[in-house]
Amino acid sequence: MNAVVTQQSRLNAGTKALHDALIARHKALSDRLSVTASLDDADAIVREMQEVNFRVMMSGSLLFKQTTAAIDTQLQSVMDASTDLDEAIAEADKIRDVIKAISKFLGLVDKVLDRIKLL
Repeated sequence: MNAVVTQQSRLNAGTKALHDALIARHKALSDRLSVTASLDDADAIVREMQEVNFRVMMSGSLLFKQTTAAIDTQLQSVMDASTDLDEAIAEADKIRDVIKAISKFLGLVDKVLDRIKLL
């Protein structure tokens, strides 16, 4: 019985990295919000921040769930995509481009979170 408790109480490094990456993306959106002059753009950024925050909470609830090698590979793909997203958030001229980039990234996040939940 102790072995089960020990295994379940171990923090999953891959899920933790995803959680940290999502928090960083939320911060990048917050930084973009601080330099936005348009009310419509600000509203759109806040909506995207809410979407990212939801994934922060979901990944946080799965921090102690162990994953498979296939999921770990998928997690790494999401981590790689998160770097590209930072550039899109910082450099996109139109908020529409930011929203597209976030939506694509969150689609990858959702897939991996769903697989983790089903373990």
